Amino acid sequence: MKKLIFVFAITSMFALAAFAQTPTPPPARTTTAAPASSAPAGSAAGAPTGGTGAEGKLVYINIGKFGTDISELKVKIDALNNEFESKKKEVQAEEDALNNLKTKINNQGGTVSAQVRAQWVDEATDKDKALTRKKEDYNQIGQRRLAEITQPVYDKVGKFLEGYCQQRGIVMVLEGGAAQQAGILIFAAQNSDITDDFIKEYNKANPAGGGAAAPTPKKP
Repeated sequence: MKKLIFVFAITSMFALAAFAQTPTPPPARTTTAAPASSAPAGSAAGAPTGGTGAEGKLVYINIGKFGTDISELKVKIDALNNEFESKKKEVQAEEDALNNLKTKINNQGGTVSAQVRAQWVDEATDKDKALTRKKEDYNQIGQRRLAEITQPVYDKVGKFLEGYCQQRGIVMVLEGGAAQQAGILIFAAQNSDITDDFIKEYNKANPAGGGAAAPTPKKP
């Protein structure tokens, strides 16, 4: 039995100003593909819609596009950014105040007494520490909320990708960005990139606000 190994990651989609970080990817998933001999020879039943010509090949996918191009994820991430808009503005205002104080110390520190300058420095130090703690707290909250709202979608995406690959006889999927960074993807034919076709098929079967669906086979 052939094995399909899928690696999923929630990429840097959480665009919270000043305290955005990349969430920890979910664990890798391993599934067993349907045997190639399960369909009768010459039968068109169960053939997939779409496709890039990558059937039966090792392919790659760019997970980095999921957050902007998979409708379900984009809607949820946009809503999360709106949810955190007030916190973003709060952090930005405190950063501006801290930077103004630092500029004041640099530009006017030599024109005041040592005691006054020391007070300004102490105030800047306290502001900097408080702002750092606030960013860390908001980031933890943001990462937790990001996982809460996107993990169910990624579970659907993972299940859909399994069906997508089984229907097309795809035996292995690499994450394009990670493979390039690791130096294991040196060359790939254009039709081995299934990103756009997969996203198109997923969005067609799972419109934003809709329920879960599996890949739709081509009619015989």
